[in-house]
Amino acid sequence: MTNQAARDAVTRLLTEHAGALARVAAGYCRRRADEEDLLQDVAVALLRAWPTFRHACSERTFVLRIAHNRGIEASLRRRAEAVRLTDDAGEDRPAGTPDAEAALGAAQQRAALFAAIHSLPLATRTVVLLALEDASQAEIAEVLGTTENAVAIRLTRARAALREALARGRRSQS
Repeated sequence: MTNQAARDAVTRLLTEHAGALARVAAGYCRRRADEEDLLQDVAVALLRAWPTFRHACSERTFVLRIAHNRGIEASLRRRAEAVRLTDDAGEDRPAGTPDAEAALGAAQQRAALFAAIHSLPLATRTVVLLALEDASQAEIAEVLGTTENAVAIRLTRARAALREALARGRRSQS
C-alpha cells in the first residue's frame, strides 16, 4: 500500500468516525486542548497502523481500539506527570441550541455525566465510553481483548457507579 493510499484511507476513517472519536477524546480528557492533542495522536496512530490492518475486525472496531488505547496512554501519562487538572468540562465547547437556558441545562448535564465518567477507574471508563458509542458487548470485548462476560460485569458495575456518582452530584447541588 502506498503512503498516499494509506493517508486517503485514514482520512476517510477519521471523517466517517469523527463523532465517535470526539466523544472518546472527551471521555479521556477534561480540557479541549487535551482532546485535540489526543485526536492528533489517534490520527498518527491510525496512519502507522493502517498498513498492518488485516480486516480481522470491522474498521469501526479497529478505529475505536486505537482511539481507546491512545486515550488510556494519555490518561496514564497525565497521571504519571502528576498534573492536577481542573474540571473545566464543557467550558470552551460550543452550545448545542440557541435557547440559552436549554443550552445551559444540557451543558450542565453533559458536564455532570463526563465528571461521573472521569471518576470511574480507567478500565471501567473504557467500557462505558465504548458502550456509549453503541458498541455491542462482543465489539467491546474485541476492542479490549477480553470476554463478553467480563464486559457485561464491568458494564453492570459501571452503571451502578455512575448512578451513585450522579446522585452524589445532585445531592451536593441541592
